Amino acid sequence: MKTIKQMLQSEEIKAYFKEFRIGLEKESQRITPEGDLATTDHPQQVASRDIHPYIQTDFSETQMELITPVFDSSEETLRFLGALHDVSLRSLENQERFWPMSMPPVLPKDDRDIMIAKLSDQGDVNYRRYLAKVYGKRKQMVSGIHYNFEFSHEFLEKLFKKQTEYTDFEAFRTASYMKVSRHYLRYRWLVTYLYGASPYAEEGYFFKEPVSEPVRSFRNSHFGYTNRPEINVSYESIEQYVSDINRLVDNGDLIEAKEFYSAVRLRGTDKIDDLLTDGVSYIELRNIDLNPFAEYGITIETLNFLHLFMMTMLWIDESDETSEKMLKEGSIKNEHVSLEHPNEVTKNSEEGFWVLAEMKEMAQVLGLSKDYLAVINQVESALKEPKYTLAAQIVESMSDMNGTHKDFAV
Repeated sequence: MKTIKQMLQSEEIKAYFKEFRIGLEKESQRITPEGDLATTDHPQQVASRDIHPYIQTDFSETQMELITPVFDSSEETLRFLGALHDVSLRSLENQERFWPMSMPPVLPKDDRDIMIAKLSDQGDVNYRRYLAKVYGKRKQMVSGIHYNFEFSHEFLEKLFKKQTEYTDFEAFRTASYMKVSRHYLRYRWLVTYLYGASPYAEEGYFFKEPVSEPVRSFRNSHFGYTNRPEINVSYESIEQYVSDINRLVDNGDLIEAKEFYSAVRLRGTDKIDDLLTDGVSYIELRNIDLNPFAEYGITIETLNFLHLFMMTMLWIDESDETSEKMLKEGSIKNEHVSLEHPNEVTKNSEEGFWVLAEMKEMAQVLGLSKDYLAVINQVESALKEPKYTLAAQIVESMSDMNGTHKDFAV
């Protein structure tokens, strides 16, 4: 039986493999011109967050969330995010602006001064109060970008007709996304290495002794906003995924399914149980740090790499490792990379070059454009020399200006 990699090389499928749809969700804290956390309410000039489809709030009253529609190109998605960004900035009062970092600005000493979002639905407010109690308000103030990815329907249909293992299209589509999710969780450390951009955290963020040395990504380590270590969910099959989440909710380990904060969420339905009948139609990546050098928190180059990376996660053949072992290994490596010094060559570089070799092979077979090939070359350089990674560039910039985290951000 042909592997997916072999099927992807057929002439009638190659062109469609490049087609995809994405949407972005960007969280940012509102700050004063001096770089302090804003104390004002969600801007009145924006339509009510209860009805606005694109501009909302996340956990706190100061944390704005910009949500794009779904587009079939990274360029269109970034343009729309830029438009939302500009509209939001114009709506802010008192010369407020967005904090450009994933780790929050200096937070109030008293947690009671961190305002939970003022929403009309009391259930949404109560959920946030629950999160504050279980995880603490400070971790809730961490921000980032969520990347929602979907292969084109035409591509998946053509791939479905090439294979013989599945007789039901929905089951095949779901299995394809399950494979991509397993591989992403296994190799996501490479995304953290390249685009981790939270090397510092303000002193008030930590309850215990703060980490003194810069790291690649506080947000993607256990210091960020994550579930407890004992919260484990299988990605072996959609049945096991749904069963594990329901079990955690039934046992009281999670209050709702949406409290499961994996780097990858399986999406397509509002209710977790509906995934069993309707299947997975896209996946949500939740581990992208805000890029403080990018006007809208992310660049087109990063979006192009993420597209390539998702294609590669389908392209590469599955190993003999069990799903459980893959996810465990991926978590260990991601934690280690997150807490490496930004100027260190990662200990996972050999595996990183293997992933890039697979990506290069795929790009050559598909005849991808020069823009994509240039991104691969940039990533290869960054894997060889950490100075090209985002975290290292932030550390260097702060060193050059001889300033604080706040000085750099403002």
